[in-house]
Amino acid sequence: MNRHAYPGPDPSVFRLRPGDPLRYRPVAADSLCHTPFGELRLHRYPARRDEPLQAWCAADLLLLDEVHRLHVPPRQTLVVNDEHGALSVALRPLALWTDSALTRHALRRNLEENPGPDVPVTWSTAEPQTIPALVVLRIPKQLPYLEYQLAILARRLQPGSTVIAAGMDKHLSPRVAELLEQYIGPTLRHRGQRKARLFSASRDQRAAAPGATLSRYYCDPLAAELQALPNCFSRDRLDGGSRLLLAQLRGIEPVSTLLDLACGNGVLGLAAFGMGLAQELVFADESAMAVASARLNASALFPSDSGAFSYWHGDGLADYAGPPLPLILLNPPFHLNHAVDDYAGRRLLEHCARHLRPGGHLYVVANQHLDYGPTLRRHFTRVEKLARDRRFVVWRAQRG
Repeated sequence: MNRHAYPGPDPSVFRLRPGDPLRYRPVAADSLCHTPFGELRLHRYPARRDEPLQAWCAADLLLLDEVHRLHVPPRQTLVVNDEHGALSVALRPLALWTDSALTRHALRRNLEENPGPDVPVTWSTAEPQTIPALVVLRIPKQLPYLEYQLAILARRLQPGSTVIAAGMDKHLSPRVAELLEQYIGPTLRHRGQRKARLFSASRDQRAAAPGATLSRYYCDPLAAELQALPNCFSRDRLDGGSRLLLAQLRGIEPVSTLLDLACGNGVLGLAAFGMGLAQELVFADESAMAVASARLNASALFPSDSGAFSYWHGDGLADYAGPPLPLILLNPPFHLNHAVDDYAGRRLLEHCARHLRPGGHLYVVANQHLDYGPTLRRHFTRVEKLARDRRFVVWRAQRG
């Protein structure tokens, strides 16, 4: 066979649908993870029906193998940036340090499936209370966030302590080893395995280097400077989707309460509030740093209106207990961690349909290649396209 030829769907991943030989549906991924600490039953969160992706990857397994090789006693690690709980369930660390409410949900569910000691969660906006001699770190997507974490670890780690870090080759920046060396100390770049790579750094005697904190940029539509913490979406510039949605705000009728969902640094909600489109404003995001960034900007731009703002850190609106809303603005993510996937956005659209009051409106901006039309029409009575440019489209949907 020509090795460059496309061999067709992998039968271990796809299965023919009965009666339709041209269409396929994914086979659910195996949920049994074999680790040196025993077999674990692990599930992704959020999970789809017949979820095709596993709740762990080769980077997780490299880290677990290394911890086992080092013979570290139980409860003597700090886990950083776990994704679906594979590291935390296996190691039962002193704490998990994370930015993500989705990770907390995944951890809780997987701890229920694998009984044992609980794992406390420390959010990214705080420093872990205790940092043991071994830190087990999944390398995050945002390099400024990695620098922020390494700077905190460097201040708190004792000389001779170790940070082991891993990531998948296709997602790793060539600067990872350099940053570990800069902040922690002498670093080894281990041989890659299963398309993943492990790094180990030993804390030396040097004074800790300062890390990335806040970034700032001037936002023309707000005529103001906005701030963002290191793991906040579009931390150093206004993204094109938000810019297009901001241009549509002038046509919106004022309401009592507006919710800025997947708020990032709060630019959409703050612009709407500044235009008088709402008396009260709710910021919601799954990122602790996003919610904190929105709080910083609200306090800076509207210092006398603090009572008008509230903040929700969670899995979209899955557990939101506030009253039905008349208006939601949404610039949804189209990634699940590193994976490009519109599932995250479609879930948020469903959340909006459940939490809008009858007659309420959702304004959502999305990339042109993501067709949210069918999902919107399934959950809303009136759906229309308000604007579009080369990359983005703005939808308006009304609940009946």
